[in-house]
Amino acid sequence: MKSSQVSIGIYDSGVGGLTVWYALKKLIKQDLVYFGDTAHIPYGEKTKEQIIFYSQTIIDFLKKQQVGLIVAACNTSSALALPSLQCSVSLPIFGVIIPAVQKGIEATHNKKVGLIATVGTIDSGSYQKHFSSMAPDVKLIPQKCPKLVTLIESGKLDGAEVNGVLHEYLEPLLEKGIDTLILGCTHYPFLLRPIREIIGPKITIIDPAWQTARNVREWLIAHNYTDSMLPTSDEFWTSGDPQEFQKKAERFIGRLIDTVNYLPFGEETMIYE
Repeated sequence: MKSSQVSIGIYDSGVGGLTVWYALKKLIKQDLVYFGDTAHIPYGEKTKEQIIFYSQTIIDFLKKQQVGLIVAACNTSSALALPSLQCSVSLPIFGVIIPAVQKGIEATHNKKVGLIATVGTIDSGSYQKHFSSMAPDVKLIPQKCPKLVTLIESGKLDGAEVNGVLHEYLEPLLEKGIDTLILGCTHYPFLLRPIREIIGPKITIIDPAWQTARNVREWLIAHNYTDSMLPTSDEFWTSGDPQEFQKKAERFIGRLIDTVNYLPFGEETMIYE
């Protein structure tokens, strides 16, 4: 099998999707193009129509960058936009919800799975629908977490405020006896330490980033793409403040980013002419 190179586009409402970028970076050797739509964060509070518009615009831009496949590293976009976009976009698009559901079903022993996610993701019913169809005997207990993305994007990963909000969201799930917890937003793994401290060591935590990356890797292998023998590149774009994005990204993923490109767009402006 000959080495074959393909560029992979990844997008999220902010820096949360970097958890997926990091997993992909560890599992495959291909060019990665990341877009963080920080100008419109948080997605969880937006309407379905807005999410579809943002997602479609970013996907159009990533296609202009000659990517060969796209990863929606955002649960809200995966829930609200992907069902329609997967039918209209010519490239393979991977979401993060089905991988999370798969791992949650595999992990649970008492068939009680907790889900923490944005308001938009839970209100979409996407997780509920997939659990119902894939494992109707498993009880999914969803918990809306409207405050977490804003805290993470502001750089608050620990401390009294974070702990207070996490207790508010996690204690109802603990009271219902869950043995598995799905992090239903790609931002949430940045709070893994305080989450683990609250829920204890026995509950399995599902981070969809890694299973999503494994699914992408399996697709690449099935389509005769192997790890590139050439040097690979990482490209970062944002619709918000590039310096702020750079600062957050470096803190969260623990590596320096040389350049973050700025590409703004709004409700009335397409991302490229």
